[in-house]
This record gives sequence, C-alpha cells and structure tokens, in this order.
Amino acid sequence: MINIKKYISLSALLLGASSLVNAEVIPVYQIDAAPGTYVQATLTHDIYRYSSDSQLNDLVVVDQQGNKLPYRITAPSVQSSEQSQQTNVRFFPVAVGAAPETLLALSSASIRLDANEISVSVVKSDKQELQNESVPTDFFVVDLSDLKTRADNLVVLWPVSEKHQYLEVEVSGTNDMTNWTPITQSTLVQLQKDGEKLTRNKIALNLNEKEYAYLKLKFTRGSEGLQLTQAAIENTDKIANAPVVDTWQVTGVLAGKQESALYLINGGKKTPVAAWEFERDDIASITNISLNLGTIMYGDNIKVFSRNTEKQAWQLLHQGIWFNAQVGSDWQQSDAINIYSNNDIYWRVELNELVRTTLNPTLVFHRNPQTMQFIANNAAPYKIAIDDQAAPNNQQTSTQIFSQLVNGKELQWGQVVFTELNPSMDSFARHGMQVNWKTLLFWGILLLAVAVLVGVAVRLMGQMKGPQADK
Repeated sequence: MINIKKYISLSALLLGASSLVNAEVIPVYQIDAAPGTYVQATLTHDIYRYSSDSQLNDLVVVDQQGNKLPYRITAPSVQSSEQSQQTNVRFFPVAVGAAPETLLALSSASIRLDANEISVSVVKSDKQELQNESVPTDFFVVDLSDLKTRADNLVVLWPVSEKHQYLEVEVSGTNDMTNWTPITQSTLVQLQKDGEKLTRNKIALNLNEKEYAYLKLKFTRGSEGLQLTQAAIENTDKIANAPVVDTWQVTGVLAGKQESALYLINGGKKTPVAAWEFERDDIASITNISLNLGTIMYGDNIKVFSRNTEKQAWQLLHQGIWFNAQVGSDWQQSDAINIYSNNDIYWRVELNELVRTTLNPTLVFHRNPQTMQFIANNAAPYKIAIDDQAAPNNQQTSTQIFSQLVNGKELQWGQVVFTELNPSMDSFARHGMQVNWKTLLFWGILLLAVAVLVGVAVRLMGQMKGPQADK
C-alpha cells in the first residue's frame, strides 16, 4: 500500500511539472534604463499582436530579477501650450482742442458704381494730419475698424525716458467717434537701469470681435511729450497638442464570393460587388477605419463588414459613400469611418463591381495610443512581457496597487522609449504554441511514466487480492 502511495505521488509530481511547461513570461519590449522612479512609455497596437486579451490583462512589467512591478495603462495626457499672436493697428495722436470733425477725418468713405456693382472704399487719414506739432497731445485714437478678431490685449511701445517711465492710462471705446464707453484703466511701466529693463506695456481689453471700432487712450500721468511708436492687438490661444493617432494598414485579397454579404444577413437577391477580405494579426480595439485607394479615382458605394472568427457570419458595420479624388495636385478622400471599440480580426470591404480589376485597396485602422506607467526600482533593464498564466483581473489589481502607491504624490513622469525584442509569434498562446522536440520528448516520457505507474499499480492490486482469495 505504501508503494502505491509513492507511485501516485510521483505521478502527481510529473503532472504538476507538466503544467509549468507553458507558464512562461515572454518579454516583448525592453527598457534599458529609467530616468527616475516613475516611468512611462507609449504602447501602440503592436502589443496586441502578442496579447491574447483585448484588455491586456496578460501584460506584466518585470525587472532584471523577474520581479513584477506595479503598473497601470491610461489614455495619454493632452499637453496644452499657449500661443500668442500680435497684429499691428493704426494709432493717431489727437491735439488738445481738436474739433470733433478732426476725429471723423480718421476715415472717409466713397461709393462707386462699376459694372452694376456697388463698391465702398475707405480712405484712412495719416496720423500727421490729426496733430499740430505745436500743440500738446490730448489723447491717442487706436483704429480697430479693420480688425477681424477679438482683442485680448493692447500692446503699446514708446521711447524709454525718465519722464515716461511710469504711465497711467484710461481706455474708452466707440463706434461713432461721438459716444465713448469706458473700458479699463491701467498702469504702464518702462524702467531701465544698469543694463536691466522692466517693461509692462500690455493693457487688458478682453473685447469681442467688432465690439468697438476705435479706442481712446487718455494718459492721466506721464503724458507730457509722450509719443507712441507702435500699437498692436495681442491674442493668446491655448493649443492642445493631442497625441499622434496610432494608424496601421492591412492589405486585402479578393474575396472568394463576389456577391454582397448583405443577402446572408437580410436575405433577398444576390448583388454583385467588388469585395476584398482582410485579416489583421492584432486584437487592438480600433476607433476608426479608412480605405487607401492610392491614386485611383473612386466615388461610389461602400459597405464594411467584420467578424471575430472565420466561422461567424459577417456583421455590417457601415454602409455609405466613399470617395477618393484628386483636387489640384493633392488627393483627398472621405473622412475615416467611426467604428466604436471593435477588435474583430476579419474584415470585408465591398465597392462597386466595376472596380474589381482596377483597385487594390488597403484597409487603414486608427486608434488612440495608450500610455503605460510603472514604478521602477534599481534593477534595470525592465521588460514589458506577456504572462499567459496571469489572472483575468491582473491589470485591475495592478492598477489598484499602483494608485495606492502614488496617492497624494506629485509625480514627475520620465518618458522612455523601449527596444523591440521581436519574440517568435509561435511562443504566444493566441497564435497556438508550436510544439518542438523538447515538448514532444517531455510528454513522451511523462506518458510512459504514467503507463508504467498504472501497470505497477494494477499488478500490486492483483497481488493483494490473491492472498485474500486464498483465505
């Protein structure tokens, strides 16, 4: 009986060892060094060529000793920057005691009839016409009538001097040169000493487009002998630097059936089409698709189908019009087709049957890249790998641990670029592991050992029954 237990224990040990054959962590990318503790890298669709889970639950990050590191996968952050643009505007000094008619001379309009069309021309007066050099300046008029944008700030320049190093100004606006509306008050500074310079020459306006045609700058301090040399409207916009969309394309082959797959879905008459079928080697969730037709003109119907396995029926995803046309020297095409979170492998595109022999389309997939963030230790290099034995909720668990470790901390992320290790596709579960001679030898020995154990166990059982029968 003791011998039987020994044999059974040995068989269990062998069976347990067999389960470890496929429990392998296979590195896909390598990060040679980390610029800090908190590291991030951009993941493209390529990682989904190796993974067998569309949520990347089998992805792990390991250090040099094989220790798994906390990580999370997030959408890339959108970086924003400010961009300022200045537009020079005309300005006019107005002398003390100038008549209201002088302001109206800023612009005069004339109407002309040419070829049954009415045209209006505006002649702007020169600022010298508005100022008598022998009379002090009362205020300045800034002309915004030609400005076709909003006005965030007014930037003014004047010569540096001790008399004009500190200015106070009142700003008003008008559209008719008669009724002025107060806008703001501001202080302008231009100091210079020992090669150092302090300048504050911007007046915040925050005006909408065409809100006022003219501005009045009334300097209440430092106006004596003041001469402005330049006036400009400055607008500042925030520019969102969105991450570059991850795109790749797959070449198709002419489908065996050149009738629309719609009749299989809805029934009815078989309609001849030009159909191509595509197979991609990844399971990344895509957001948009487009068709690359090269330099061949097309403007007609398109139908797009997909399915996850070859045995499934085709599912219609899109039906509409697709064009590919040359405009001048450039080629333009329809906007990408929105496909919501689709990770199907097989695709079918149907076009007008007349282009069956002239087109060779490629299907272009679009998706937003992902950012993988992990907490590094001092055991580089680090590897991004696929673990076929990872738990189904591996990423969720890792994300929770990661969040607790970084909670309340101000993080400085170090962006890194990884090296592709290009492992064999046959090593991964999704592509069907290729059985080599070592695996065959192992299973052969294992089966032989199990057979021997079973034979010995049966023999011992027979021997034990023999003496019992004699009694």
